[in-house]
Amino acid sequence: MSGKCAEAVILHRQTNTIIIMRKKILLWSCLILLTGTAATAQETEPKTSWHHNLYVELGPKFTSHLSPNLEPFRPTGGWGAYINVDSRMRTWQGSFRYEIVSPNYHWALRTGLQYGFNYKRIGYKQAEEVFHTMDYVDTEWYYFQVDNENQLEYLLVKGIEQHSHYLGIPIELRYYFNSGLKTFRMYLAAEADLDFLVGNRNKVNFLNKDGMAPYAGQVTSKYANPDPMNASTYFGAGFQVGDLNGIGVGFNWLIHLFEINGSTGMLPTKPKFAGSKLQIELVIPLK
Repeated sequence: MSGKCAEAVILHRQTNTIIIMRKKILLWSCLILLTGTAATAQETEPKTSWHHNLYVELGPKFTSHLSPNLEPFRPTGGWGAYINVDSRMRTWQGSFRYEIVSPNYHWALRTGLQYGFNYKRIGYKQAEEVFHTMDYVDTEWYYFQVDNENQLEYLLVKGIEQHSHYLGIPIELRYYFNSGLKTFRMYLAAEADLDFLVGNRNKVNFLNKDGMAPYAGQVTSKYANPDPMNASTYFGAGFQVGDLNGIGVGFNWLIHLFEINGSTGMLPTKPKFAGSKLQIELVIPLK
């Protein structure tokens, strides 16, 4: 009986060992299956993280303009002559912008700091004597009338310039289209800019700089100072070339919809509904 009992005990122990091993194998199989399922789910799960980019942008702004009142000007050709005015206005803008893009790479919000240089000028182009048989071309530019101790004097002014500097905050909303290409994207954009005047210089170009320079203030005083503040809105489109996770370049064209400013500004004046701006942009992803 003792031999049979010993065999029974050994058989029971072997049975328990097999059961334990089966349980371990089943447990490890379940763990491996769960781990693989979780990994597969993680790979197929759509990304939910937002994307961040830094932009460096530069480009010109075009705004249609009107010539100012020219009453202080007189042609040197005498009676019957008229003035053909050269009127110019140029604006260059550069900015650093931060962009946050939605996880699906469609919607984006952009803002930053913007610098603008505004150049305005009116000056001599040509004055002709219309009543003479031979054409007369004015070689002495314009006379400009000033008051010097109750005496009227006439200054030979070739042109008046204004150089103004602005700092502003742009806020832009973009919608990127899925073109099916990893290195090319198109977008629509709506932008609002708020720009503040930080510096200005009014300059008068005289025919005789040494003798007439003290009268520059009297000449420029007949025109308004530059606008202390501009608020503009734009709508446009553009495209970008480059990998989404690498440095890229872009180009956009924005139509100037509306502008609010504090005054008509110095020469030349500009209407509030006209213009556009072009921008070249360098895209730097932020990891």
